[in-house]
Amino acid sequence: MSEPSPFIPLIVGCWQLDDRSWKPLSESDIGRTLDTYLALGVNSFDTADIYGRSEQLLGRLLKGRECTILTKAVFFSGIPTASHIRHKIENSLRHLGRDCLDRVQVHWQDAQLDFSSTFATLNALVEQGKIKTLGVTNFNTPMLEKALQHAPIVSHQVQYSLIDRRVEQSMQALCLHHRIGLLAYGSLAGGFLSGKFRGVRSPHPESAHARGFYYNAMIQAHGGWGGVLQLLEALAPLAEKYQKTIGQIALNWVKQQAGVQALVTGFTLDRQQIQSNLQSFTWTLDPQDQQALTELSTRLFKQVGDIYSYERGH
Repeated sequence: MSEPSPFIPLIVGCWQLDDRSWKPLSESDIGRTLDTYLALGVNSFDTADIYGRSEQLLGRLLKGRECTILTKAVFFSGIPTASHIRHKIENSLRHLGRDCLDRVQVHWQDAQLDFSSTFATLNALVEQGKIKTLGVTNFNTPMLEKALQHAPIVSHQVQYSLIDRRVEQSMQALCLHHRIGLLAYGSLAGGFLSGKFRGVRSPHPESAHARGFYYNAMIQAHGGWGGVLQLLEALAPLAEKYQKTIGQIALNWVKQQAGVQALVTGFTLDRQQIQSNLQSFTWTLDPQDQQALTELSTRLFKQVGDIYSYERGH
């Protein structure tokens, strides 16, 4: 009997397959890159019902392959009807070419609304065999506490990096208590936590790259670009010490945080970048270096609000 494959704590974020928000990629290039991920042992992929063509592409290109696909059911406003929820799930099943969804992660924009009926419908779909497990993404602490009254939640996808540590204020403890795995995204701040941004006097404008549109505001909310530059200068000697890249140091720091089950890193055609991301988990920062980075982050960046607070506008 062959040994089970080792767990690789990396999930491929497939928002980048949405050609409305990111540079269009050809289906043949995407297919070859998915083959690369699988060949390297990465077999978990994250998508959403609002990520344009992402679900359809994954459904076609991963058909018959041994992998796990996590998708999201996103609710922006109002309380959805049961038929609306079922329609979303049926669409995802059809797009992904599956009889059962590995995991549905619920994203809820308005924290003030009562989502109990939504989880009741999702629970029924689990019982019907259309969904294996349920997760959430970007829930704040009161929302997750409430959700746990209605459904078994196995994972929570949140932004977590040396810049954004809002998860540590109350969410981390709640997830540890209920054994909910944290799936960390944005751990490189859209790529800003890399050597190529050392000494850059200001981040790229929002129009230059999707990273600017989605991460400039985050950096500003946590204190501004000056802190990022200081962090990059502190990461550089650690990268030299461990013979790693700045990005690998930043990823390793996040992976070592309590409750972090896996990191979500964006889909890339760059095989070297894929291998670099994977190599972030084959070693461990010394405790003193881990602690020094934590203390530096605490000094450089402010943590305002709960999970997804300023993104919701409160």
